[in-house]
Amino acid sequence: MTKKAVAAGIMSLLAAGTLAACGSTSTTSNGSGSSTPTSSSPASGGTLTVGTYTTAETLDPALSHTALDQQIMDNIYGTLLQINKSGKIVPNLATNVSVSANGLQYVITLRQGVKFTDGTPFNAAAVKYNWERILNPATASPEAGNIGPVQSITVNSPYQLTVTFKQAFAPFMDSLTGPVGMIASPTAIQKEGKAFGTHPVGAGPFAFQSWVPNGAITLVKNSHYFKAGEPYLNKVVFDPILSATTLVDALDNGQVQIADVLDPSQLGQVQSSAAHVDDVPGLGWYGMNINVTQGPLKNVHNRRALQYAIDKSVIRKLVFNGTGAIANSQISPSSWAYDAALKTPYSPTLAKKELQAAGNPSGFTFTVQAQNTNEYIQLTQILQSQLAKVGITMHIQLLDTSTYLTNLNSGNYQADFVNMSGTLDPNTSTYIFDDSTADVVKNGYDNPTVNSLLNAALATPNQSKRAQDYRQIAQLMNQDLPIIDFVNPAVLIGVGNNVHGFVTFPTEYLYLGRVSVK
Repeated sequence: MTKKAVAAGIMSLLAAGTLAACGSTSTTSNGSGSSTPTSSSPASGGTLTVGTYTTAETLDPALSHTALDQQIMDNIYGTLLQINKSGKIVPNLATNVSVSANGLQYVITLRQGVKFTDGTPFNAAAVKYNWERILNPATASPEAGNIGPVQSITVNSPYQLTVTFKQAFAPFMDSLTGPVGMIASPTAIQKEGKAFGTHPVGAGPFAFQSWVPNGAITLVKNSHYFKAGEPYLNKVVFDPILSATTLVDALDNGQVQIADVLDPSQLGQVQSSAAHVDDVPGLGWYGMNINVTQGPLKNVHNRRALQYAIDKSVIRKLVFNGTGAIANSQISPSSWAYDAALKTPYSPTLAKKELQAAGNPSGFTFTVQAQNTNEYIQLTQILQSQLAKVGITMHIQLLDTSTYLTNLNSGNYQADFVNMSGTLDPNTSTYIFDDSTADVVKNGYDNPTVNSLLNAALATPNQSKRAQDYRQIAQLMNQDLPIIDFVNPAVLIGVGNNVHGFVTFPTEYLYLGRVSVK
């Protein structure tokens, strides 16, 4: 089985995993898109400003690996398939996807009459060009693994193509809702070359207009968008506001109409008269990553003692302001693969029993690395206090982001923290951490049964069977504990009260085609 691409794995930990969703054997469309207009037509025109927590890196779907890039690109390119507000995969630029019984062939039918914003045709040849570009090793695309072990891509007709896999790759349908499903103009790619990421051309609801270096990105209405009447807005500006406090102030005073994404500590500062907070259960996980090859944490009983000694409800209350859910695995309660029966209780008594089993009843000492931010300082202080109650001494090493990531990627640590944005399909959230050949975080974890189950889940078209595999993986991870999950964070988006039609998705995507402002 071809392994997941991990070229951008470390950045994904702190930014975003590629969007994915639940698999299906077929999806069809009546041509109306993913949603039905309401009886009262939204106001057309105007500008929406989105305040962002960071700056974009590239708007090239083949090269992007951050959440913000993908939020912006969703509005420039659209996607072949789309996730609706119920978390279901629905048609978009593709009107039908049929999957063979063995999961080896996908026949994709495209919407006809669509053009890229440079006037060139959106068709099967353009899709094939984009995917072959991603698969080309010279591109070094972080999306190559999300296309899967492709054997061939065949254009059947101007608006239909067939993808044949060497081995079944169940997450492919999910991939069509993310960057793999964001199709760029081949003409523009060839014209712009390496500069394409700053001059993107797609077929989405908005067209790229400008990008101030390290600053605002402006999109304008695509007047030829295939969804009748959309988009309602004339312009969208993504404006980076890197201070959490300043971002909330900008939302409250109307400088921005959407604040993406809010820090839990800032929620009380959002003024209800001007704006509100969309609080949606997320798909990600936040926890401690453990190097199982060195020091006292090499002993599984010591790792289990850590698990039992940590009161996750306190972390949720103090660090996440009571938002999100207590995590029992890497799989969020919002996922179809979630195992509600799996529990990881807080029990100092059980922690002490595990210390006895480890041969150090009085406890042990270890060091955790963390980024030097207020959030991590608060988290480590809470953990330090909790662990001390059972005799575990945790030293804290605060590092700048660059050093932290370097150590994470090299295995130069005993323990550290990971904040992973999630996916409807658990593949992205689990594979790069749990499979020993991926080992992106270099924690040395190697369980042959977990490896086998991960690859079985990749190759199984049946979602019910895949869910069983992922639940078994979660149970094994909960026994071995290379990762101790704390919280499944919520998606927190600040929205001005004059914004209408905006939907917050668990995947953190920002589809703005149906958004209007007074």
